[in-house]
Amino acid sequence: MEGHTERDLIFSCMLRLIKLPDLLSLLNALLGFSALVLVLGGVSVNDRALKNALVVLLLAAVVDGLDGMVARTVAHSPLGTYLDSLADLVSFGLAPAIVVYVLIKDYGPISRSYAGVVLVFCGAYVICGMLRLARFNANLFLCGALPHDPASPVRAYRKALPKERKNDFVGFPITGSATFLASFTLMAVELKLFRPSTVLFLLGLMALLCVLMVSRIRYRNLRDKRIVIPLGILFFMLFFLYILSLQFIYPLIVLVILAAFYMCSPLFLHTRTSR
Repeated sequence: MEGHTERDLIFSCMLRLIKLPDLLSLLNALLGFSALVLVLGGVSVNDRALKNALVVLLLAAVVDGLDGMVARTVAHSPLGTYLDSLADLVSFGLAPAIVVYVLIKDYGPISRSYAGVVLVFCGAYVICGMLRLARFNANLFLCGALPHDPASPVRAYRKALPKERKNDFVGFPITGSATFLASFTLMAVELKLFRPSTVLFLLGLMALLCVLMVSRIRYRNLRDKRIVIPLGILFFMLFFLYILSLQFIYPLIVLVILAAFYMCSPLFLHTRTSR
C-alpha cells in the first residue's frame, strides 16, 4: 500500500511540474511523430500522406513559436527548456531528415544506388541539429553553473562557447531550418518540380543548413509582434487553404521566400550595421 502511495505521489509531482508551455512542447513532439508516421505510410510522391507530413511539420513550427510566447507570459517549469529541446529534436531534426530521405530514396527521380549519399546528408542534418540544441542548452546551463575555481574546465568551456543573448541566437535555429526544408519540399512536390536538379538543390540546402546551424553566425530572435502576427496569419492561411483542398501554393511560396530571407538575414543586417 505504501509503495502504491509513493508511486501516486511521484506521478502527482510530475503532473504538477508540467505547465502550459510544457504541454505545447509535448504537442510539438507529437506532431513530429505524426509526420514520421504519415510519411512512412505514404505510397507515392503525389500521395496526400506525404503532403500531410510536410504540413504537420510546419504546424509543429507554429506550436513551437506559441510555446515560446506562452513561456514568456506565464509561469514555466524547470522541465521547460529540456522538453522544448527534446521536442525540437524530434520535430525539426529527426522528422524532416526522415521525410526527405524517404521522399528521395523511394519516390525521387534518381537511382536507388545513391541512397547511401542521401542518407549521409540526412544523417548530417540530424547530427548538426543535435549539436545546435546541445550548444544552446550548454549555454543556459553554464550561465548559472560557474564554479569559483578559475582553473575549472567548466569556465574554460564557457569561454569557448559563443554567448547567447536575449535578442539573438548563435547559429541558424533548428526551427527555421526545418521550416525552410519542409516548405521548399512541399512547394516542389505541389508544383511537380521534383526532378534530379531539385534533389541536388535539396541536398545542397541540407548541407548549407547543417553549416549554418553549427556556425557562430547570429540570427535575430523573432519576438517582435510586427513580425510574429503577419507570420501567424500566413501560416493560418496556408493551413486553412490546405485543409479545404484549395490553392495553397501562394502562401507557401511566400513562406519559402521569408524562410530564405531569414536564413540570409545576417548578410543584410551586417551590411546595414557597417554603413
